Amino acid sequence: MRTQEGRYTINKSLRNKIDFRLINLNEGISKVGRFYFIFLRNVMIYFDLDTKMKIVSNLIKQLNPGGYLLVGHSETLNSVCSEVSSVRPSIYRLAL
Repeated sequence: MRTQEGRYTINKSLRNKIDFRLINLNEGISKVGRFYFIFLRNVMIYFDLDTKMKIVSNLIKQLNPGGYLLVGHSETLNSVCSEVSSVRPSIYRLAL
């Protein structure tokens, strides 16, 4: 990485391995693939409980067994999803 005008840029060889997409969290994301880590930081605070449940359900379907779902420090999945267990505050894991 190098700094350019106060911003960071990612080395081209690494950048070529990254796929950035706009995704609607209310829709299924099966086209995107499966993951070992999903970062959903500081997003859930903007949704009501029913929407949170739908979004997390969609994401869990794409999480590999043993994978992690990370939310913001002020967020929790308590009463949102029973399919993942809390590892630490804001870190949840799908069973193997």
